[in-house]
Parts: sequence; C-alpha cells; structure tokens
Amino acid sequence: MIRLKLAEMLARKRLSIVELSDRSGISVRDLEVLRDQQAMALRLRTLDCLCRSLGCTPGDLLEYATDEEA
Repeated sequence: MIRLKLAEMLARKRLSIVELSDRSGISVRDLEVLRDQQAMALRLRTLDCLCRSLGCTPGDLLEYATDEEA
C-alpha cells in the first residue's frame, strides 16, 4: 500500500489546507481527498505541484507499507 503523508507534511510546515491550496492552485476538496487517503490515483503533475509548493521531494510525501503495517 502506498500512503501519501500530506497531513504530516502540513503539520511539519505549519500550513493549513487552504494555505496549500493558495500556494499550489489545487482545490481544497482535492487536497482533502489526498490528505484523508481517499484518492485512488495521483497524477505526476499533482505530485510535482505539491513538492514545489511544500519544498520537498516525492520521497518526503510517499510511503510504502505492507498490508500488515497499514
């Protein structure tokens, strides 16, 4: 299972979803879907935009966990 660590990154950067939306141009609703692990897919363009807006790399946002760890 691949998990997006958006909530952790927002907490670390002390940003709200609304602030990230303003920085990235991604809608608040789409960010909430990503944050809440409800997304079934993630476009590379969206991942790039998140990394640019948060000043991080894809490895900072993505985590792989086996089913037992999840």
